Amino acid sequence: MNIGRNIKKLREAKQITQEQLGKLLNVSHQAVSKWENGVTLPDVLILSKLGRVLEVLVDDLLKDEIDSYESYADRLYAIYAECRTLENFLRAEEEYRKIIESGRYTNKQLSEYGGIYHKGMHDCRKKAFEIYDKVIKDEKENKSELYYDTLRTRVSLQAQLGQCNQAIEECKKLFEEEAESEQGYILLLAAYIFNGKYEEGLKLAEKAIIQFPNSSLITFNVAECYAHFERYDEAFKYWDKTFELCNQYIDPMFSKAFCYQKLGRKQDELAQWKEIVAWLEAKGLQIAADNHRQNIIRLEEELTAGKVNQKN
Repeated sequence: MNIGRNIKKLREAKQITQEQLGKLLNVSHQAVSKWENGVTLPDVLILSKLGRVLEVLVDDLLKDEIDSYESYADRLYAIYAECRTLENFLRAEEEYRKIIESGRYTNKQLSEYGGIYHKGMHDCRKKAFEIYDKVIKDEKENKSELYYDTLRTRVSLQAQLGQCNQAIEECKKLFEEEAESEQGYILLLAAYIFNGKYEEGLKLAEKAIIQFPNSSLITFNVAECYAHFERYDEAFKYWDKTFELCNQYIDPMFSKAFCYQKLGRKQDELAQWKEIVAWLEAKGLQIAADNHRQNIIRLEEELTAGKVNQKN
């Protein structure tokens, strides 16, 4: 074991004496000398602090040959670049974040901090697909609700990553395999809408609503398509129908609120946010209710200010 040689190499790289290292660790310089000469080993309880002072991992101290890095952050970055685990990401991210928040950082460190997230984004995307695909595979035979929910979520991820054509083609294939089933329509509609293909989405939605007039997800997608083309009367009609078919589905309420906001209909928007907050409170979702109550406060202040201005 070359722990003593590694301690000496790292200490000298930091340009500190045995006495200075001893003070940092609250031990004598003689103890440091004995470690470096292989007479004794550091107590296991001090290894973590020793690694921190020398800006390495404890595992690094035990290596036959240790690499030199400018800082502990650089070492963690190198470790994560080689072994892309969540644990390594979190350790590197925390160390760089501390440096950035301190304000004492170089542009190189800032660039490396961005690199951690860049690599992390790639790893998270890959992991998400792996997990979704496993769920889809496991649930495919019984065609559970979770199976279709996960398929839609996977399509939304593809859309975020710009995999538009691939997502749509995959959904078209499933749509054909399932002989234009209700869930097949819903999935293909999601693929069109997530990827901004509203013209194709509207054509499919109008066909789907004839076959499945009581499907809340189909009526919701119909409304979303109409709203995109500014056919608001039809959009509101189908948002309301969606909520009538499934009052556990809050998405149409949010769509209405945002549409009222876009149209400048503040009284209607206020009433809609009040409905949303009441719905959330009834479900015991107090944090979400408190968050959206800010929209009520904002609108009431705007409407009051507007009345004052009219009087003046």
